[in-house]
Amino acid sequence: MKAPCTLTHLRNGIWLVHHTSPALGTVGVSANTREEALTKMQNELQYRLELCPCSGVSGDSVVLQVMEDSPPAK
Repeated sequence: MKAPCTLTHLRNGIWLVHHTSPALGTVGVSANTREEALTKMQNELQYRLELCPCSGVSGDSVVLQVMEDSPPAK
């Protein structure tokens, strides 16, 4: 299952990842590194996919489709 996500690197160094879909809901995670943020998102979406009967998907894996976003203006 492909999951589109928006990745933002804030000026304070924190990385944010956001995902919204009908099947998996709205998820937002943050971390100190890009890799950690993407891993946290991957793990959360995989957890939701495996435990949510509403997703209608069985035995599938989540593949993040990452779109880079600019940090918000101060």
